Amino acid sequence: MTIDVSHYYGSDLSVSPSGDLALADATTTGTQRIYRRLLTNPQLSDQSGNPISSPDYTWEPTYGGGLARKVGSPGNASALKALIKGQMRLESVVAATPEPSISVLQNGGLSSVTIQYTDANTATTQTVDFDVSNS
Repeated sequence: MTIDVSHYYGSDLSVSPSGDLALADATTTGTQRIYRRLLTNPQLSDQSGNPISSPDYTWEPTYGGGLARKVGSPGNASALKALIKGQMRLESVVAATPEPSISVLQNGGLSSVTIQYTDANTATTQTVDFDVSNS
């Protein structure tokens, strides 16, 4: 089991009481990795395979679900759920069984996502939830 620095996507690094970089516990490491994977934008290519948008991680152009790019796009609950499901299967912190439960509820210009998964390191059920604005 690898422990990460305490850092949620889009926020600052955390500092420990001694002034060092704070470390995340096993459960928080998993949650951080889920958010990072789902929100990181992979490279986009046209139908011919030509890049049309740069990836967030230069050296890992296929990494990420690209949910950050979905903000402001018309909501499609089934497509969003399928994208999340595929990304969850790629994340090593997510146990293969039981399969993650993914709920996408749309209300006007907002898609609310709730994911329940079993952490592969701790064998505990974890919940990740967030909203994606469609307008």
